[in-house]
Amino acid sequence: MGVVQLRQLPQLSFASLGSGSSGNATVIQARCSNRTTRLLLDCGFSVRDTEKRLARLGLTGQDIDALIITHEHEDHIGGAARFARKFGTPLYMSRGTYNSVLNHSTRSCANLTVQFCTHNHPIQIGLIHIHPYTVPHDAREPLQFVFELRDTNDADVIQKRLGILTDAGHVSPLMVEVLQGCHALVLEYNYDAQKMSASSKYPPTLKQRIVGAHGHLDNQDAHRLLEQLIHAELGSVHAAHLSRETNDVALVTRMLDALLTPHQIPFCVACQDEGFDWFEV
Repeated sequence: MGVVQLRQLPQLSFASLGSGSSGNATVIQARCSNRTTRLLLDCGFSVRDTEKRLARLGLTGQDIDALIITHEHEDHIGGAARFARKFGTPLYMSRGTYNSVLNHSTRSCANLTVQFCTHNHPIQIGLIHIHPYTVPHDAREPLQFVFELRDTNDADVIQKRLGILTDAGHVSPLMVEVLQGCHALVLEYNYDAQKMSASSKYPPTLKQRIVGAHGHLDNQDAHRLLEQLIHAELGSVHAAHLSRETNDVALVTRMLDALLTPHQIPFCVACQDEGFDWFEV
């Protein structure tokens, strides 16, 4: 009898380098046989800090195949241009994001390798299929992304699906539609409405920006969205982009526990300093 060659199934995993108002970055990694694709979604930390955070995951800047930017705010793009210049990393972003930082002294991506993304126009980088989608946020052309791992023999067969959503002022029907059927979710739980109302550290104009229709999701809106996305194959949920000033990790943890534990769905809350470790989709 001949030797049966077992087919190696591809794997999709992800980890947060840190998440919050002081910086955001997420690594998405796909592996199949001897191929690996690693993407960095946002780079809101300095290059030195990003390298230190990558090292915690056993990675270096050279391991990143592409850097994808959601929008031009400092906590998402702050270190991107310098990272791309140091490591020769290609950048992916919307044309609006690119134009918004074109004349910025440190964030400009001019003279770098840039590919433009647009809503509802999928792209593929290595093993990973990427679906950009638009969100209501006070940036020039903000995008969020769904990352898919597909069958290497049949690209129409989706094997794993990771949905990421941060920086959205309200839940749109499009967001609900796009995030259906994900096997893992990273969702913004930015602020608690009562804590925001009571906060004396934020000036009224900043409060209005955050709670506005193009600001950030509060805990209740994020939770109502998550309720619509639960299904039998949802493997994990990760709360992200929590405000240190107007949210509470313990509060969000209790909310997720009450909703997800009855469904036996693991969850975690990303922190600013350490993000969260590797999870497999």
